[in-house]
Amino acid sequence: MGLLSRANTLDEIKSNPGLAFSDFINKHSLKICALLEKNNNSYFVTNSIGFDAASLFSAVATSDFWDGICGKSGNIYFFKDSERTKLLQLFSFQLKDKLSELSVYKNSASQILLCAGTINQEIAADFENIRNHSHQNDIYKLNPLIKENSVVLLLKLDFSQAIKGFYSSEKNDQISFDLFQKALMNELFNRFCCYYNLTDAVTLLDSGIIKTVFITNKEYSTELVSRHIILNLKEVLNTYAEKIQIFFSGSADTCDKIKSFLQAE
Repeated sequence: MGLLSRANTLDEIKSNPGLAFSDFINKHSLKICALLEKNNNSYFVTNSIGFDAASLFSAVATSDFWDGICGKSGNIYFFKDSERTKLLQLFSFQLKDKLSELSVYKNSASQILLCAGTINQEIAADFENIRNHSHQNDIYKLNPLIKENSVVLLLKLDFSQAIKGFYSSEKNDQISFDLFQKALMNELFNRFCCYYNLTDAVTLLDSGIIKTVFITNKEYSTELVSRHIILNLKEVLNTYAEKIQIFFSGSADTCDKIKSFLQAE
């Protein structure tokens, strides 16, 4: 029965692959939100957008805490004014002031959506269909953007040293390094997909690496691009963003070359 049950589950996933979190973010233009999942007796952020690294530590809370916040699955809960105070402990000092209202929704799989602002039934319905996997790129959607004078920069970003440095500085044993790294890499990936670049121009590798391509209409110095990326990511990693290693792998002039770059390990 166990094998048959698993086979049935796999069939359901194959026929209904669900919605990747970055697609969910883009579909509803969400700016600050997180997917929390249960591990042992606590909930952790596993995927997010607009969360800094410090908030991934702050957002660890017990099942009992969340039962008091959103005891019933399928209901949208709103928190504003003094009511939101009970949720502000989940965010870093830098984020608290940006949150005048918060929404919480627990789906039928006991995954929790924590979102700035108000959410509606359409968002809740899509969260029922959420899957914690990456967007499947369609590289050829980039083809219309590549024109005769376009410059397509190929970049590989290694976050491993920055993440290790930040994690060590926190001295927090509520969340393991592996859980923290996966959550933070998902946040960084979503920022490139939803804030900084095009959804189909980004790939997340398991080794703490993101590959991306920037399509521009003129040449930019690699130093300028690097400094701009690091400056933006200080919002997530503070000074540890300086430890991000950025490698330029030349340029491309076709979608086939972009595909080869993004898919190579």
